[in-house]
Amino acid sequence: MRTVGIVATLVLAAIACTPTPPGSTPAPSGGGAAVAAAPAAPAQAGPGGPGGPGGPPRRREPPNPMRQDTLRRAMVDSLLHTIAGRENEAAGSVFKNVTLNKAMPAGEFLRMMDTQYGRGLGWTCNNCHVVTNFSDDSRKNKRIAKQMQEMQDHLNLVRLTSIKELDAEYDKVSCVMCHHGTNEPKNTMAVPQPAGR
Repeated sequence: MRTVGIVATLVLAAIACTPTPPGSTPAPSGGGAAVAAAPAAPAQAGPGGPGGPGGPPRRREPPNPMRQDTLRRAMVDSLLHTIAGRENEAAGSVFKNVTLNKAMPAGEFLRMMDTQYGRGLGWTCNNCHVVTNFSDDSRKNKRIAKQMQEMQDHLNLVRLTSIKELDAEYDKVSCVMCHHGTNEPKNTMAVPQPAGR
């Protein structure tokens, strides 16, 4: 059964790394005028073509959030199946090398990984983890995520609790608050425009 889970994980990771084919992203809805997309220029073969020597760099398609969300959920479902019966045990006793959120129930821990880290940064599991060995800390993104979690905990437990003027009911700091579904948080925002522009 463990081999099946590992194979499924590897297949999901491979799918997550493949770009979305052009034209497979649904058109936005909302009553606006339809805009026809220009056809993609055919790729040039050989030297000088996209990604080839002397040619322009290969254009990388942005990740498809729906596809990534689906892949992450499938991975979480697979892992929940693997730990069936232990979902309410502490994450630190169910999984290896859990240094933060050790006391959180294992099922809740996996769902938090999906919603806060995965969806918050717009990533799949393999952006931080070696999916054949989740306890491995060799990936830079995983080490950064652990430090970001420590920063988040400090803000929530120390800094925000020391601000007496805050109302009792306020949202806690989370990955989503800054990242909004992207790896690189923005430090600027669009200038508000008058209505009707």
